[in-house]
Amino acid sequence: MNANSMTILVAIILITGCGRANTRNAGGEAVADAPKTIEAVLAAHNDSLMAVPGVVATAIGRCNNAPCIRILVSRVTDEVQRRIPSQLEGFPVRVDASGPIVPR
Repeated sequence: MNANSMTILVAIILITGCGRANTRNAGGEAVADAPKTIEAVLAAHNDSLMAVPGVVATAIGRCNNAPCIRILVSRVTDEVQRRIPSQLEGFPVRVDASGPIVPR
């Protein structure tokens, strides 16, 4: 194995091994990280959601009595429906037509 291949292999191991950091409890046992909050999930995906043509805003709301991510679009189109996922990191996503949002 040459040095270039070794570098790639080490990079792959580091990337795949660092996906979710574990913490240790008082007894030294590994404990998985707590799940992300809906606020953290929306913050992590907000820029990519706002980049979808027609999206005018994002928000946190309620869908079927549970927290969800709401995407407001000027008009619901097939392209919007294709580009907006139905869920993000376990939270449901709902697309709502709001019409254009303009400053007054």
